[in-house]
Amino acid sequence: MKITIRSDLSTDDASLAFRGRQLAHDAQNLDKFKIIMGDPYHPDTNPDGFINMGTAENYTMLDEVAEFVNQRFELDPGEFGYSLGPWGTLRLRKAMASHMNRYFHPQVPIDPDCLLFGNGVNPVCEMLTFSICDVGEGILLSRPIYQAFQHDFETRAKVKPVFVDSDGGDLFSAFAVDKYEEALIAAEKHRIRIRAILLCHPHNPLGQCYPPQTLIKFMQLCSKYEIHLICDEIYALSVYNIPDAKAVKFESTLSLETQRYIHPSYLHVLYGMNKDYAVSGLRIGCVYTRNSTLLRSLRLTGGLQWSGNASEKIAILMLEDEQWLSKFLQLSRERLAAANKLARKLLDDGGILYRKGANAGFFIWIDLRPYLPTPLDASLKARWTAEEELLKQLIENKVFINNGQDLSAEEPGWFRVIFAQDERLIKEGLRR
Repeated sequence: MKITIRSDLSTDDASLAFRGRQLAHDAQNLDKFKIIMGDPYHPDTNPDGFINMGTAENYTMLDEVAEFVNQRFELDPGEFGYSLGPWGTLRLRKAMASHMNRYFHPQVPIDPDCLLFGNGVNPVCEMLTFSICDVGEGILLSRPIYQAFQHDFETRAKVKPVFVDSDGGDLFSAFAVDKYEEALIAAEKHRIRIRAILLCHPHNPLGQCYPPQTLIKFMQLCSKYEIHLICDEIYALSVYNIPDAKAVKFESTLSLETQRYIHPSYLHVLYGMNKDYAVSGLRIGCVYTRNSTLLRSLRLTGGLQWSGNASEKIAILMLEDEQWLSKFLQLSRERLAAANKLARKLLDDGGILYRKGANAGFFIWIDLRPYLPTPLDASLKARWTAEEELLKQLIENKVFINNGQDLSAEEPGWFRVIFAQDERLIKEGLRR
């Protein structure tokens, strides 16, 4: 039998299904990360290297984590097997439940059986989306928003991210909740059924926390339309003091009387080790939900997103050592505050504007609109193109920050800068 290959496709392309070819095409955007990660800057050993101020990690605490793990970590023979399954060992779930009860102050104590683990918050988010949405249905997201959510929803689950414009209003106020309802109604008119709202709390990339009264409004909105509320609280303990009286402190959604506003089956909180504990490479994320049917569904798909026993063991050791962890988190907050202060000073000295009030996470949302190579009154399409050109110039100058279009910003010219870095890297990166 003779095999005919489409003339418009290479043999490699033709060998894949359409979705495989589509993924391969989309993955071309990852090529730039080979350049960024392949030649990392070091002030002493590689001063001409690439400065990465776009990957959200707490680089200020890596030495403390390494010291802790190297002193205490070892595996028992039984931990080289499959252990207790793909949803997190009982010891890990108990350790995380105890930790969240201590720091999140939940109204209803966290039950270890209501926690399910996977290899990072993004995979857990994808699993959650797969179970609560059907193909073509939607989830409401703010503009701007963490760039990986769109990938989490679309790539395999085929769920539509529906972005909510604020039109210059306050994303963290009751006004924003009204905009979400407008977006939900508009989506339904276009035959996109909205199944959930996802909130970043604290917000990535804006670095701000939602006030309790706004979280309550979101719960009430979700209850009104019988849709899910997903709260990503992965930066919950990376909140620090800044000289801004309007900065909102973090209060977990779980610390509120949630059952007054939303049925427990529709509320889910994402958390993990990656950010607050400076261990992104361990790939430990979890979801807390009191929806028993959802948990059964997630346990089945969890076999595809399994955290390794070595990673789980390190997470357990960190979570169970409350004295060490308390000191670690305090030092982390102090260093984040100092790095944030330095970055703001350098931006002020350089005449670069940025969004005020950020007191959480590792990022500052900076305004580079005056530096776009096009007039401010140019068309929106021209300004988005100009933003891409500015990003190319930055990469050519061996510095990487996240551009607004990748973060679904409403307006061209805004960029996310990661400041949780060595002081010398921050200075050199912003100088470039």
